[in-house]
Amino acid sequence: MSIQPNALERMVAAFQMGSAIPEELDFESPDVKLLLDSLPERRRAMFITMAKDPDVRMISNVFNRGMGNYWESVLTAKDKGKKVVFIPFNFSPEIFYALDMVPVGVEVLDTMTMTLEEGISPYLDLSIEKGLPETMCSAQRAVVGMLEAGVLGKPDLLVNGALGGCDPNTKIFEYMGEKFDIPTLFIDVPYYHDKRSFQYYEQGFKEVVKILEEVSGNKLDEDRLREVCSLSNKANELAMEISDLKRHVPNPVPNYYNMNHLATRLTKLGTQDAVDFYQIAYDRSLDRFKKGKHVLPEERLRFMFMYTGIYFDNSFHAWFQEEKGISYIMDMLIFSDHVPYLDLRNTDTMLAGLAAVNMNLPMTRQLKGKNSFHGGWISDLLYYIEKYKADCVVFTGHTACKQVWGVYRMVADRIQKELGTPTLRMEADGWDSRTTSMEVLKEQWEEFFETIPKYHGEN
Repeated sequence: MSIQPNALERMVAAFQMGSAIPEELDFESPDVKLLLDSLPERRRAMFITMAKDPDVRMISNVFNRGMGNYWESVLTAKDKGKKVVFIPFNFSPEIFYALDMVPVGVEVLDTMTMTLEEGISPYLDLSIEKGLPETMCSAQRAVVGMLEAGVLGKPDLLVNGALGGCDPNTKIFEYMGEKFDIPTLFIDVPYYHDKRSFQYYEQGFKEVVKILEEVSGNKLDEDRLREVCSLSNKANELAMEISDLKRHVPNPVPNYYNMNHLATRLTKLGTQDAVDFYQIAYDRSLDRFKKGKHVLPEERLRFMFMYTGIYFDNSFHAWFQEEKGISYIMDMLIFSDHVPYLDLRNTDTMLAGLAAVNMNLPMTRQLKGKNSFHGGWISDLLYYIEKYKADCVVFTGHTACKQVWGVYRMVADRIQKELGTPTLRMEADGWDSRTTSMEVLKEQWEEFFETIPKYHGEN
């Protein structure tokens, strides 16, 4: 592939541009037309679908501003003497902020290649050309491709805690560590979800913190840790208020919120930018609730992904919201009802809380043991489908997700038996559109929706 400029520099520019969208947007104005003409076709379509709704625009503005700040902090970290740490989606970032380190959510970075002109495909392909098997998850493969292409600098450290919940993630971290000579830490995740398991994980987490102190050169300060944990609690409190709004029928929370919420959780918890995002999202969603605003023309179905979602083309959120009357409630990666608040009394209680958070993060909580355990995939799906009144549930999983493909039918049958909720299995890659295009996905969704009586206004 041809050499491209630094990926992080271009991400910063893209999010800074996205945060400058005016509250009143005239698509016929020369400035907006100039902006649209400057965007690649794929990003232009996504921008237009996002920008139509003023509430979505306001939520996206504050999200883009925070993400611009975030990627700039990653870009400038080494110049400021800060260590950059790559982490997986199931390791909450607060402890790194408390130690003045810069955490980078690998799956978020992978997804953000969508903002680049060349997109994600060249990096997915390059990772395979250089040695990774094609069956490895695309949620991390593009990051490997960017390292291979030289458009992304190496981090100072890798920290992984995805054992059991996402074994391909763990193997890719091991691969990155060996191939690019990056120091790597693994924290063991126990099979069960009981008191003894939490104590075991907490002990391992505290051992990781000691090593992080050595790597960062910073001693963990209790007041700084409390400040970070307090900001995390505030963000989580607001996020749960938004989740409660989703329980209303019709749901007032814009579909686009889910995408921004996931990226914020994985990268910004423990910062003021995260609190700012959730505050705006809550304010706009509450205002929509009071005004009776929701999907158009009416809420025909409440939709849930039972596993991961689709990330390569976010325009389907608006298609659901503006054309189909589909309220996108959530996917498994934003199942956060069981994430505990942090006890701020002292360092020990805060570290114990952060360890408990990691043990309850999506996929670690549901997939580390038997899917029928308390807190397993089946029990949590039954809880979320019933609590948030989902009318239909859709499964997409990468070929690397063998643990879920192996039990999907059993899980779907249990959902049908206990709740009567229809399910659809789709073969799609959340990050690689070449597996199944958005056009084909929309056709399959429409065929599925047509089979559901409620979609036609029937009880």
